[in-house]
Amino acid sequence: MSILTIVCSRNNLQALLVFALLVSLGSCTQDPWAVDTDHVELSTPWKPLDLMAVLSTLPEDSTQASEFYAQQTGQFGAIYVEDILRIGPSESPTTAFELRNFANHPEVQPISQAIDSISGTAASKSAHSETLQQAFKRFHAHFPDDSIPQLVWMNSGFNHAVFPTPQHLGIGLEWFLGAGHPLVQTLPTHMFPAYQRERMEPNRIAATAMRGWLLVHFSDPWYAPKTCADEMLFWGKSLFILEQLMPNTPPHLLMDWTASDWNWALENERQVWVEMQPQGELFETNRQKFGRWFNEGPFTRAASIPQESPDRLGAWIGWNAVSDYMNEHPETSLSDLMQTTDPLPVLKAYRPDR
Repeated sequence: MSILTIVCSRNNLQALLVFALLVSLGSCTQDPWAVDTDHVELSTPWKPLDLMAVLSTLPEDSTQASEFYAQQTGQFGAIYVEDILRIGPSESPTTAFELRNFANHPEVQPISQAIDSISGTAASKSAHSETLQQAFKRFHAHFPDDSIPQLVWMNSGFNHAVFPTPQHLGIGLEWFLGAGHPLVQTLPTHMFPAYQRERMEPNRIAATAMRGWLLVHFSDPWYAPKTCADEMLFWGKSLFILEQLMPNTPPHLLMDWTASDWNWALENERQVWVEMQPQGELFETNRQKFGRWFNEGPFTRAASIPQESPDRLGAWIGWNAVSDYMNEHPETSLSDLMQTTDPLPVLKAYRPDR
């Protein structure tokens, strides 16, 4: 019996007060991890930063441009020029000059124009911003002591699709122009293989960004895999939490798969588990070997998994195992789940034949 059921069955003032505190996390008849976002206020105002708009209004004078840029972009502005574009120290007027050159470069302008007409339209940014705001409201309800990042829209020069920091969530909109866009088709295949270009769709912005942010956010201190099972548990916990934060997003997008990828995994779940579950595979300690279950690629290059498979099937199995575990333990909070480090109880709960 879940804690919410217990609370709702008691007819006394103490139970009613406790229930009032829990109402935003669900009700007696709802998913125990559901959140009514209408009752959640973020700890900081939700104000996305549009770096592209800032670059388009830089003053001509380099010193003034440097001061204007720092004022408008804050800490992420320094990260953008020093770590993402790598054009120089943020406080230097020369860097402001180089920023203007970047924005006006003949090879960059077509990218900016494509962003403005596809992934970076006002409607697109507004819709994805709202989706992410709702996701972070749910996150805040479950993890009230964790900080909420500022959303940043940017043209990263095809350096980073997602750039999470403790205070920011940067999204490179040029990574979501659509697989068939002429600019995407001209990307060098040795740097941007076909499977990666196929994922550059505008409808993947919010899920890709939220997944990337969660994986980085939870990595300290919860990512320290010694075995394949440890890696599977970390991915499984992160994806289960992602599912709770984005309940209206199709699950295949949470994995960055196509719908057919998802269907293949469902149809072959038992066979995938047969390949993964042997002791020598599941408790492998060689990162180079067990990483094959979790690496991005056109398919999962592990055991006898066929090339028709989607990639990262180890992460997907982990998600299913954690889902089965949480369904058996609905009283477990998402915070408690994240602190679970022993994969054995989760593995015991897994039912691939459900």
